[in-house]
Amino acid sequence: MNKRRRLLLAVLLLLAGGYFAYNYMYKEHRDISSETSKLEISASYLLERYKTNDGDELLNTTITVNGLITQVEEGTVTLDSGVHCSLIDGSVGLVEGSKMTIKGRCIGYDDLFEIVKLDQCTIIK
Repeated sequence: MNKRRRLLLAVLLLLAGGYFAYNYMYKEHRDISSETSKLEISASYLLERYKTNDGDELLNTTITVNGLITQVEEGTVTLDSGVHCSLIDGSVGLVEGSKMTIKGRCIGYDDLFEIVKLDQCTIIK
């Protein structure tokens, strides 16, 4: 009887551990469009912060960036020639030279191209 209890306890512990490991590894993804923005900043100032090594605390945070559209490609927009935004909904109807406000997750600074990258972006205005 003692062996049977130990075996049952081991199986239960294994099942519980497997359940918690599965939930830990397969969490739901963040919905950036429904999150509130932690910072509203202009595109040129955001780029300047990263160039002076003052932007590391913005990594993986939701921010709102406003600026002038300088480049439009399929699914992406570049603001003030320094902030590259990957849009969720695509870039249909966007015109270069117009003002834009975009909310997205800041994923870092590219030293080679000297641009700040945002992903999961949605258009605010």
